[in-house]
Amino acid sequence: MGVVVVGSLFLAGCQGTEAGNSPPASGGAAGPSASSTAGTATSPGPAADLQPPEKPPGVDAESQEGLEAFTRYWFGLLSYGYESNDWAPLQTVTDRGCDTCTNVIGEVRKHYESGGWITGGRVTVNSISTKGEPGAQGPISSYVELEQTELKYLDKSGREAAVSDALPPTRSIIVAVHKNNRWVMLDFGSPSAS
Repeated sequence: MGVVVVGSLFLAGCQGTEAGNSPPASGGAAGPSASSTAGTATSPGPAADLQPPEKPPGVDAESQEGLEAFTRYWFGLLSYGYESNDWAPLQTVTDRGCDTCTNVIGEVRKHYESGGWITGGRVTVNSISTKGEPGAQGPISSYVELEQTELKYLDKSGREAAVSDALPPTRSIIVAVHKNNRWVMLDFGSPSAS
């Protein structure tokens, strides 16, 4: 399982699971591209007033509607994490075994620990198509079409150090499971070409 930082920091590989109905997938790793405008002052500091998205009603329902609400909420938390470096809300609804999630969080934290910060990276979920029926035992796979705005990596002085291009509408896959009366993200990434 890998994580890609090209136009996004996340749409890389999703490890298929033997249990459930998730198709196999693969991915690689890369870093942000050096910006042609690197060195330009663009921001006085990281956004300190950001708040995580509110949990929508019905997000825990064991239904197709609940899974869709959860998916949109989860990607909202991911977007929030890029600009805030606050991953606690995302981690409360994500399985610890999500390697892609761990990679993304680690890369973003590393940049913030260097004194820098990130702007942009908002993820939009355009559509969701689920394989399997919520209510069945085990993981549920969903194909999602996602896009993400450009991410700017700013250094500790507020100068642009690198840019990851905006991600156009791209098909991805998520694997979630309903347990303990709520949805949990198991993994996400690019579907396999096979």
